[in-house]
Amino acid sequence: MMTEARGNEERNRTRIRTARFSLCSAVALASVKFVVGVLSGSLGVLSSAFDSLGDVFMSAVNFLSIRKSMEPPDRTHPYGHGKVETLATVFQASVIAGTGLWVVAEGIHRLIEKRVPESAGAGIAVMAVALVASWFISRRIRRAGEETGSSALVADSLHFATDVYTNAGILVSLVVFRIAGWAWLDPGVALLVGCYILFAAGKLFVSAIHDLVDRGLPEETVEQVRRIIEGHRPMLVDFHDLRTRRAGSEKHVDFHVVVCREYKLEDAHRVADHLEKEVRLSLGNVHVVTHVDPCALECPGMDHCERVLSRIRDLKDPAEEKEAGRVL
Repeated sequence: MMTEARGNEERNRTRIRTARFSLCSAVALASVKFVVGVLSGSLGVLSSAFDSLGDVFMSAVNFLSIRKSMEPPDRTHPYGHGKVETLATVFQASVIAGTGLWVVAEGIHRLIEKRVPESAGAGIAVMAVALVASWFISRRIRRAGEETGSSALVADSLHFATDVYTNAGILVSLVVFRIAGWAWLDPGVALLVGCYILFAAGKLFVSAIHDLVDRGLPEETVEQVRRIIEGHRPMLVDFHDLRTRRAGSEKHVDFHVVVCREYKLEDAHRVADHLEKEVRLSLGNVHVVTHVDPCALECPGMDHCERVLSRIRDLKDPAEEKEAGRVL
């Protein structure tokens, strides 16, 4: 249990540390763009600065939602606050989709009006810096989100990734317009970027909604749980009613195990407890609940029971076995 607790604490520290990094990065990018935009008079850079102010707002919402989701269960929320993080993901996906719609609409508007980029030279340097910074920030946040199972961090990385594509689009259009004078390139790139943003936001939104309505975990994860349970035969006879779901970065698993009706309560509990610990050790941030059912079959014989009971009473803590380098 101590190893599991340390693992959960480390995941929580990573989530908070990454969310704080995201917020600080968004503030820094917005500040630099705003200062350069004012000093250069570049409308394109100033519009990008205001877009980054939206990133600051979303990163702040993300940071607060992750902190709230980490609060322990209480009287009014006995299952914890994990879905606060999922709600933040839905919010971020909606805002990102709105950004995509605006980019598409602005691209169409500029194509119709045949508008050209303003102050091309002033914006190239800051867009190049913003592009590299956004790429680095997005990769770091996404890696942390995947490692900790945080949907909010994955969503946070997506809105920085959209900045990568929009900044790249602005940069390319500014450079090419400065060289070749192609007025259509700027709105054309905007249309492509906007469509990508809408597609990515849609995937994120659908995934978050599935989590809110308790869709099961991915089949490969469920199969992993099945293999762990099957690995405990013949100490258990069978299992049924395996259910899984996600709440933010937390995973939930519950199932029934069928054991010999002749087992003492202590022995049946030892099997169930070992199963729960091994599933938690394998899946990470997961809550596991088991229910023990007595077997309806006739007893296979005292000799069989004694051999199985001997294995049950020799069971070791899975975390201690892993630390000792033993193969389960």
